Amino acid sequence: MSWGLTWLGLDDGTPVDVRAVKRAYAQRLRVTRPDDDPEAFQHLHAAYQDALAWVQAQDDGPPPLGRGVPARARADAPAAAPARPSASAVDVDAVGSRIAAFAREHDAATLEAWLQQQPELWSLGDKPAIGEAVLQALQAGDPPLPPPVVACLTACFAWDDLRGDIDRWDLEAAVRRWHQAWLLSPQGAASLAQRYLDVTDSLLLPDSSVLRSLRQDRPLWRNLLTTLVPPRVNEAIGVLRALDFWTTRETPPGLAPAQVAFWARFGNEGDRIHLLSGALRAGTLAAFCGLVCLWGVLGSWPLPPTGDGQFSGTQRAILIMLIGTLFVPTLWLSGVALRALVRWQRVPEQMPTALPGLRILTIPLLVASAMGSLWLALRLTPGIPVAALAGLLVANAIILHVAWQRLLARCGPFTPNADEFRGLWRVLALLTIVPAWGMALVWWAQDLHQHRDRLRWSNRAAHDPRS
Repeated sequence: MSWGLTWLGLDDGTPVDVRAVKRAYAQRLRVTRPDDDPEAFQHLHAAYQDALAWVQAQDDGPPPLGRGVPARARADAPAAAPARPSASAVDVDAVGSRIAAFAREHDAATLEAWLQQQPELWSLGDKPAIGEAVLQALQAGDPPLPPPVVACLTACFAWDDLRGDIDRWDLEAAVRRWHQAWLLSPQGAASLAQRYLDVTDSLLLPDSSVLRSLRQDRPLWRNLLTTLVPPRVNEAIGVLRALDFWTTRETPPGLAPAQVAFWARFGNEGDRIHLLSGALRAGTLAAFCGLVCLWGVLGSWPLPPTGDGQFSGTQRAILIMLIGTLFVPTLWLSGVALRALVRWQRVPEQMPTALPGLRILTIPLLVASAMGSLWLALRLTPGIPVAALAGLLVANAIILHVAWQRLLARCGPFTPNADEFRGLWRVLALLTIVPAWGMALVWWAQDLHQHRDRLRWSNRAAHDPRS
């Protein structure tokens, strides 16, 4: 066994060919850069050469004697010496490194003319190997290559040929990283700004600090403070979208992994990072409102007691400060609870979820609660219960919103103007009471009718009567 195979992690007993050796070498090149650790790179390159020579020696060895040869002849036959690997007159790795270095420094037109003048590429036998060496050299450094240069190299060495030895997934990942590195370079700043404009419909300032922040490792609290400024949030997420980044892909070259991971999480509306950011935003506004109320109380001190004598001046001041401070956090918590309720109701019927039986009965239970509240308000309040009716209208709007979101997500849009109908029923909730309850129950019944054969009352698999 070759020591190079052991160094590359290919000594597990599975069959090894030239393609497996080159793929293992390319993977090691991603963490062993020539510029960062020249000695380790030289050792890795020596292991690659040793493993490649061993595999080629196994492929070029003499075939075993066939069945037609007598046993005595096979016994008397001299032992054949292993054939040495055929050495090409072209140093493939040196030529590949030279082409990669030239491609980093020139445009596509100059590169195409220069490649046509290289005699090493005139041989059809050496050209595929040189193309793989160029690809490995470029993968080792993730250079900023514009798309025309990559297209020129791909056309020259047929990297996109499905019949070749180059793994298509590795090639796509490498091309994406070269493009990302070019967009983040000064030469690609204009293209990055244009791509940002295409995905966000807003301008990206050339001297924007968001790119500098994405290159720096920052603590979590500093990123959370940044989320207090909505334009900065949209800008960071827009830059990642312009770079064609996704959470399952590698971090773009030159950017801090922790920064990219934070803003990628923030770009997902269902991620829990939004709770931290929302709590910080609500707490900041609550502190500001509390200070304003404190300033108003101190400016009007001493406060007179209430007209009915229920609260003294001090108690009235405390009540004002509590209401002013807790108003914004209460609204934020209500919004969080409403979004959680909507997500719970929108879950498809075939997927397990928390309290599936209660989820089915949520809409009628909400309607029954609203009806009970109206009955109590009319019974216990002398005259017209204005405050109770105002709160009931808000509750009806919430019930209609939840029922409509459930129907739309689970049964699909029924008309091209579904959003307009949603706005119409919200207006109906603000003008009427009983018709709004009836409409919510109609939407709920329509959803139940469409899922009547697969309603899930527990997290166990729903019973299918047809089975």
